[in-house]
Amino acid sequence: MASEKQIKANRENAKRSTGPKSLAGRLKSSRNAKSHGLSIPLAADPPTVTQAYKLVEVMTPEGASPSQKVAAVEMAQAQTQLLRVAAVRRALLAELDLESPSLEQVRRLVAIERYECRAHRRRRRAIGRLRGTEAMDDGVEGASAILVKRTQFDRTCETIG
Repeated sequence: MASEKQIKANRENAKRSTGPKSLAGRLKSSRNAKSHGLSIPLAADPPTVTQAYKLVEVMTPEGASPSQKVAAVEMAQAQTQLLRVAAVRRALLAELDLESPSLEQVRRLVAIERYECRAHRRRRRAIGRLRGTEAMDDGVEGASAILVKRTQFDRTCETIG
């Protein structure tokens, strides 16, 4: 447990640690996470929402259960995020100096990689849930419907991306 002296010091430090006070400092800090736009939720980007809805329509089989619909939405969101990551990566690579990339360019590419890995994991989990839930809900017939929908989904992703 912290001593009284330490608690008092922590409280004094907390009073001084309130972030930037000037307007310029606040504006600068408000843009910290917006360098590439990948941290912005999909719902805040209308064209991306439209893409995701198109993918959900393609992925959801007729008479899908609620759990299948949720998994299809999660998969479409992850796929849409992967498309966003690919677009940002293309833009970064277009401006990259291949002979002597700057440290900042390398850092940005590494950050993009993290977003891509996260989206791949989300998509894999959603696919697993989609396969698992449809097997419990519909049996073999549902499995074949999902395979057909998966093929349509892949084609749609190719045309959108």
